[in-house]
Amino acid sequence: MPLRALGLALAVLLLAACGAPASAATTVTPGVLTIGDDLTYPPYGYLEAGEPAGFDPELGRALAARMGLRAQVADTRFEQLIAGAKAGRFDVIMSALYVTAERAKEVDYLPYFTTGNAIVARSDAGSRPARADDLCGLRAAVIKGGKIVQELAGPVSEGCTGAGRAPVDVREFTSDPEGSQALLSGQVDVQLTDAAVAKAAVDAAGSRLAISSSTLIAPAVVGIAVAKGNTALYTAVESALRDLQASGEYTAMLARYNLAPVDDALLAQVLPGGAGPAASSATVSFDWAYTLGLFANPELWRASGLVVVLAVLAWVIAVVLGMGVALMQRASAPVPRAVAGAYVWFFRSLPLLVLLIFVYNAPQVMPELRPLLASPFVAGLVALVLSETAYMAEIHRGGLLSVESGQGEAAQALGMPYAGVQRHVVIPQAFRVALPALGNQFVTILKLTSLVSAISLAEILLVGQRLYTQNFKVLETLLGVALYYVALVTVFDRLRVLLERRLDVRRRRTGLVERVPAEPAVLEVRERAHVRHAGEVVVAARGLRKAFGSTTVLDGVDLEVHRGEVVALIGPSGSGKTTVARMLNRLEVPDAGTVVVDGEQLGYRLDGGELVPAGGRELARQRRHVGMVFQRFNLFPHKTALENVLLAPAYLRLADAGELRERGLALLERVGLGEHAHKYPHQLSGGQQQRVAIARALAVEPSVMLFDEPTSALDPELVGEVLAVMRNLASEGMTMVVVTHEMRFVREVADWVVFMDNGTIRRQGRPEDMFVAGDARIDRFFAAVSG
Repeated sequence: MPLRALGLALAVLLLAACGAPASAATTVTPGVLTIGDDLTYPPYGYLEAGEPAGFDPELGRALAARMGLRAQVADTRFEQLIAGAKAGRFDVIMSALYVTAERAKEVDYLPYFTTGNAIVARSDAGSRPARADDLCGLRAAVIKGGKIVQELAGPVSEGCTGAGRAPVDVREFTSDPEGSQALLSGQVDVQLTDAAVAKAAVDAAGSRLAISSSTLIAPAVVGIAVAKGNTALYTAVESALRDLQASGEYTAMLARYNLAPVDDALLAQVLPGGAGPAASSATVSFDWAYTLGLFANPELWRASGLVVVLAVLAWVIAVVLGMGVALMQRASAPVPRAVAGAYVWFFRSLPLLVLLIFVYNAPQVMPELRPLLASPFVAGLVALVLSETAYMAEIHRGGLLSVESGQGEAAQALGMPYAGVQRHVVIPQAFRVALPALGNQFVTILKLTSLVSAISLAEILLVGQRLYTQNFKVLETLLGVALYYVALVTVFDRLRVLLERRLDVRRRRTGLVERVPAEPAVLEVRERAHVRHAGEVVVAARGLRKAFGSTTVLDGVDLEVHRGEVVALIGPSGSGKTTVARMLNRLEVPDAGTVVVDGEQLGYRLDGGELVPAGGRELARQRRHVGMVFQRFNLFPHKTALENVLLAPAYLRLADAGELRERGLALLERVGLGEHAHKYPHQLSGGQQQRVAIARALAVEPSVMLFDEPTSALDPELVGEVLAVMRNLASEGMTMVVVTHEMRFVREVADWVVFMDNGTIRRQGRPEDMFVAGDARIDRFFAAVSG
């Protein structure tokens, strides 16, 4: 009995001893060994059928079992592994993490095998570098934060320059597969990566890639890392690893993955004091001096300059192209609309990071692009422009929709072609409206440049990552990086505000900005004798018909206007008067019928003796002969009175600049506004704006002037000044078609009156004949407008 009790006691003690490491160790999740591993790094770690596989997950499960725990892998990008361990996101790092003196200051290492880098080249390459010395002048892909980065940029490149050769062009990628793709597409000449990873990449690529090095480049010891301060966990993992080694299981695992045991001599070179919890102490304070010192870092300043250039170029190009796509979306032809819509849909749906990697590696399938996309800067710019153009197009489309349709129609009526209308009238106004959103998009682009580090462009974030992968001051470095971005955004946001103010015409001060007089200006009105409805026909409309949906607006209208004649179109609202006027300069296209001005049919041209539809520029030339004054003025708000008058003549090059200016000032004097030449429309009264609109229409020297209810939007006391200008034009012999409800003007100035009702001409004749009672419908109209 005593012997039995003693045996039981020994068994309990033995079990307790075996379980001591697990029970004493502190883990993130009780009963679980959480392993930080970058699962984009075969054969060390990868996903197979959705489960972690490879050397490190396999070893991690074996260690956890020895410790009486369950293994759980936390997939983490390589550059975030140490930061994650220090933050307590996982218990150990097992991700082929090379042992370095700098890293040993941040984590406790448990060395577990030795490896090194191999050189991978394309099988069809002309030369295959076998040693580090052979890499001079070559573009080398490496994984971001790896030890090989410092080796290539430091000793190897220094040796190259010392021998009079170009240094190694180191291109950093966030994962080895991205580096392999860059190699296959010809964006880099070689790839340097862990020997086991290199073998896996070559096996996956088939005959396209080959390992060209004969020995390991920069051999290194690899260690399991544990956050400092957790000595119990370190001891438990170390004990479990020794058990695996003693059983022979670990040796078999190394052989299966073609890995070598720890090289003690190499380890002693890296960590002279040895690895383990006592090798160094943890640093827990925040290094403010280091963060502030980053503002004197020349690499970060160079990276900031690169970011600014990249962002500005991408923004400017995308703004221009985006406007083009937005205009295509508003085109009347269905094909451009469909193409623009598909472009916006596709590139707004595509993540920028995917697009960046695709564009950078596009030469793999389209070798012709290799000269263009060989530079990460150019590839990044192309990807940013492709993506941002889609967003800019939608911003511009909103701006274009905000511009009143009358602005474009007013420019068309002056004889300006489509390109001129958009460039000088519509786009400047749309851009001003869209500028706040466009400025916000610039800030977005500025921050999105950080993604270009995925294709090895040394922008601010990549430089920061290079720094903290060396010193592991992650928070301090990222704070400095963030402050660089904040500073850049602040500067450019201020520039945006200044640009907005510069484009806001309401903030501008002109040479004459006194308040508009309470009393309207009184113009001298010249007398005019009526002319006969006969003689040379300037405008002839035949059989005009128009329907909007199921509503017939015009139904067979015939109209003639003779030279020097004033024709008044009167009638109730909705009778079709304005539609007729708009058809006389092709702002409205008739469903049937023709309009001839000065013997030329509007909207058509002669081609081999046959009439064919006129193109945009030809139609613009025809419209120049038919000036139009709109009901709501439609002055261009971003231009002064004189600039409004001179815009079309200058664009059409009707005379030299000096002569045009004199003519414009003379026209403003003619309508009584010479002293207001440099005012903007918002500084003028309604009557003054309408008079500027009249001068603007006269500037292109039309054969006939159309007035579409020119006084209906004015205060009663401002009507007289506009009618006075129109009376004077009539007295000068200007041919005029006037849509109006001003019956006094009709009686005193009009030579011919056309009464319209329900889309037809009910009656027409001389004023003295029209105002004689006899037609009940016309009598009711006259009674309504008179009383």
